Amino acid sequence: MPRTGLTPEELYNKALDSTEEEIRKNGVERLKLTDIARELNVSHAALYKLFLDKQALLDEVSKRWLDRIDRELERISAKNEPIDSVLTEWFLTLHSMKREKVLSDPRLFGAFNLSAAKTRPFVVSHLTNMSGLLEKLIEKGMSSGMFYCSSAKEGAKILFEGTASFHHPKLVLEFIEEDRISSLKVLLKTLIAGLKTKAV
Repeated sequence: MPRTGLTPEELYNKALDSTEEEIRKNGVERLKLTDIARELNVSHAALYKLFLDKQALLDEVSKRWLDRIDRELERISAKNEPIDSVLTEWFLTLHSMKREKVLSDPRLFGAFNLSAAKTRPFVVSHLTNMSGLLEKLIEKGMSSGMFYCSSAKEGAKILFEGTASFHHPKLVLEFIEEDRISSLKVLLKTLIAGLKTKAV
């Protein structure tokens, strides 16, 4: 244990909390592990046992945010409601969580972009998790006779790629001044209607 009496897990979470606050105040460029260690009153060595370097620390901050999104999407996916309603809420929530992060934590969102741009394993895991959730929802729709797709994977790809401008980090940032909820609802209605149509 570090001399603060914190467990490794507690130190890990406090380090991430402290890192988020530091980025909010001074930006990612000035972030240093030594400053975080000093803030937490632990040795540099204690922190380096958890985070190899600054990039590793930034990755963990970003991963925690994506984990929160994953948990919320998992909660929505488990709802016992019509699949089209669940899918609509799913994408509206994904868009809203990304947009809220840009508005409330622009510097943290910038840090996320630095990590995500390099296709980190935690980003790949997040994308894989979302694809899996969508495929299961499409499978339910296909089993009930609601959707007509060659495969659940194809249906999930149509929805995810079709709505990319509403949840891709760079595009969310590009359109941040616009309230695009209504546009997303219209798009989702069109895409979902397409999945309900039998191929001729």
